[in-house]
Amino acid sequence: FGTGKKPVGADSRNVSLQMSGRLINTNAGITFYNTKNNNPDGFGAIPLIVDLNKGEALPGFEAGLVGMKKGGIRRIVVPPGDLSYNKYPTLEPKPINSVDQRALDSVVKNTSRDSTVMFDVKLERFK
Repeated sequence: FGTGKKPVGADSRNVSLQMSGRLINTNAGITFYNTKNNNPDGFGAIPLIVDLNKGEALPGFEAGLVGMKKGGIRRIVVPPGDLSYNKYPTLEPKPINSVDQRALDSVVKNTSRDSTVMFDVKLERFK
């Protein structure tokens, strides 16, 4: 299959992703976000769709998307700090349910814990 030719730019729109997000400071690598769990009608996962440089997604997450090509797979690690949930707790990717939100909050809001998060991303399409 391969990947597309045109890479995602810093101002790309409608970036459509299948992905999961995990807390890497725990032994189990607790998953707090997964598009596979986002299928309210049972007919398949609904992708996360964001516009870059619009303040919709974590800056560290957006930076990791730049340069990806359609069909590409990438692991993005966002350390705690100015590009992460510590500073932007309401930006995408947001946990889908309250249990996942509590798991994320238990790490991000506890300053004595490492709130590094890891995203495994597959780029479906973009404009």
